[in-house]
Amino acid sequence: MDLNHLPSVIGKYITASNKPDPAVFVDCFSENAVVLDEGKKRNGKQAIREWSDQNHFAANVTLEPTKAKKIGDEIVLTCKLDGTYDKTGLPDPLLLNYHFVIVDDKIVRLSIF
Repeated sequence: MDLNHLPSVIGKYITASNKPDPAVFVDCFSENAVVLDEGKKRNGKQAIREWSDQNHFAANVTLEPTKAKKIGDEIVLTCKLDGTYDKTGLPDPLLLNYHFVIVDDKIVRLSIF
């Protein structure tokens, strides 16, 4: 899958992440979306808002997509992360895989590894 041909909601997610724009970021998700990150599951927009405020926007996280592929119903986007979080013991660059499941141009599930 080409980085230039991602679903529009993933482009919106990346832009809102980097801008930063927390309201647009949360709007990328469906009402009952699930996010799995750091071994924790967040259900619904309110939990996703709290997660993104604490773990993403407070740490000034930016995402630089490096590759994308489609596996079944998931789009797996590899991103290089940067920000003001504690980088002790983390690889440099830090590359994480974002596993998106999209329905009706909304993220219904996001797993980050």
